[in-house]
Amino acid sequence: MAILTPIELVHRQDQYAGRKAVDGDDVVKFLEDVREAWEVALKENARLKDELRAREDDIASLRSQQDEIRETLVLARRLTLDLESTSRREADVLIGEARLEAERLVAAAQDQHRQLQEELLRLKAARLHHLAQMRALIDAHGRMLDELDPRE
Repeated sequence: MAILTPIELVHRQDQYAGRKAVDGDDVVKFLEDVREAWEVALKENARLKDELRAREDDIASLRSQQDEIRETLVLARRLTLDLESTSRREADVLIGEARLEAERLVAAAQDQHRQLQEELLRLKAARLHHLAQMRALIDAHGRMLDELDPRE
């Protein structure tokens, strides 16, 4: 008999209660059953204690891992925030540089536009001057032709 329950012990006690004499072989058999049941219970108790220790070790390990994961997540969060902040600053610097470059290009284009307008005015003035000189020359040649005697 591997397992001896409390009810079985009460039942056996009731069997012996009314007797004046008890059979020694019955007592020995009963004690053997109790010893076997006790051994099984002790082994099961030891196995359960070992299993409990293993589970407690697993729990401790998991809690340690949980703490490490939590710390890693906090560090990752900080790094993310730092990277985000750094990226924003770098973007602001790039935008500022781009604006300065755009302003420089606009100023250069405006300066070039002004120079081209000045050059256009100079060329228009030169054209008018050359037209006036050619008219004066044509007029002078026309007067010279008028002064020439056609009979000569």
